[in-house]
Amino acid sequence: MQDYFCLRDDEAHFDAIRLRLTDYLEGRDVFVQDCLVGADPAHQRPLRVITETAWHSLFARNLFIQRPPGDPGGQRPEIVVIHAPGFRADPEIDGTRSDAFVMVHFGKRLVLIGGTAYAGEIKKSVFTMMNFLLPIEDVLSMHCAANTGENNDTALFFGLSGTGKTSLS
Repeated sequence: MQDYFCLRDDEAHFDAIRLRLTDYLEGRDVFVQDCLVGADPAHQRPLRVITETAWHSLFARNLFIQRPPGDPGGQRPEIVVIHAPGFRADPEIDGTRSDAFVMVHFGKRLVLIGGTAYAGEIKKSVFTMMNFLLPIEDVLSMHCAANTGENNDTALFFGLSGTGKTSLS
């Protein structure tokens, strides 16, 4: 099952598709959002989302945390997402099972997304990256909502995206 997402998992194939993807974006209008990911400031990461569509950029801007006013934005992003729904992989060349792909390189903290206009891939790939990074700091990341009661008791609401966690809390 290891080869479900990519038939070839070596560094050379990741770098090759990254080069083809960046060549595809060269000369095109792209939209860049520099945000933060992570609710706790002690564990936040600077994030850059680069996409070829304005609405995906707006999605990222609304989903992730905006930098504080007056922040010069000088922090180098620790996680970068390059999203190009118009770029399609070639399974013969790229070793993918289809022309749509999401590739996460944990070492480079780089996510490549192509061939899909589903904005949730941006969110899910960043959450995946945080689920990899935070346990290294002894932090358990959770995709949930929480309420604290009058007696300082806490209730957590877990569920898939769009299932009403925030509404319930």
